[in-house]
Amino acid sequence: MNKFLKTLMVIAGLFALPGAVFATEIPIPNQSEWAAAKKTVELKNGVKMAYNEMGDTSGKPLLLIHGLTDNSRTWSLMVPFLKGKYHIYAIDLRGHGMTSAPECCYTISDFAYDAKLFLDAMNIDKADVVGHSLGSFTTQGLAARYPEKVNKVVLVSTAITGGSGPGGWLWDNVMPVKEPFDPNSKFMMEWYWSPKPVDQTFIKHMREESAAVPLHVWKGAVYDVDGGTLAHKTSLITAPTMIFWGDQDPLMNAAAQEPLKKAFPKARYEVFPGFGHNMFWEDPQRAASLIDDFLK
Repeated sequence: MNKFLKTLMVIAGLFALPGAVFATEIPIPNQSEWAAAKKTVELKNGVKMAYNEMGDTSGKPLLLIHGLTDNSRTWSLMVPFLKGKYHIYAIDLRGHGMTSAPECCYTISDFAYDAKLFLDAMNIDKADVVGHSLGSFTTQGLAARYPEKVNKVVLVSTAITGGSGPGGWLWDNVMPVKEPFDPNSKFMMEWYWSPKPVDQTFIKHMREESAAVPLHVWKGAVYDVDGGTLAHKTSLITAPTMIFWGDQDPLMNAAAQEPLKKAFPKARYEVFPGFGHNMFWEDPQRAASLIDDFLK
């Protein structure tokens, strides 16, 4: 065997070694590919977590955490606009998407602990974290309880209280339900309402996947998060913080913003005038640009 062939065999063997690490660019799936592109990992607490891995494997770790009854697809419109060098992990929280749905429990502490265990499972010492809505509460919980795992945080459509509890719109629409949600029902149409146009193929997937979330997950998360508060723990968050708010957001409305600003007086605060709760669907390019600028 000549030296050239021997060299090729050595190189091939290196790529086959389990411990060998080579930088690669993991492509971003399109809407039809998104669910099938998910990977899974079993966390130390038994939760089998699904996630999409994307971007430059030699880049900075970036953890993306979705909102209530969404899943990792929520970031699919925005991530193509990210220009920074990131190794992106977009997770499905417990009970959401393709992650396992234990009977209990669905508190912010549970979601935050899962996120911490996911970073451990991926051998990530520290990550930048972007969280939307429930994901923003999870991000606050992660940054407060496990500050050693967090570099910078971006809180999208956030607050320091989860909602109004009994008597509120979300509680009164979810807690009495006894059958799985119809993705085309009035409630689901309102749940995915945006004041600006959003890609309809994406929204169709989101409604269908949200309606498929088990009722015990909907109710468990609403019961434990809606009406809850993070006000007594925000002082534990030391990570540099940026906040996005759409001024047409019916869930995290204007009244929720002053307490939020007082809780995070040093945060960079970005308003999206005329946009709603999901402004990073409505204007994914601006959201990505702001994140790039903040994390660079």
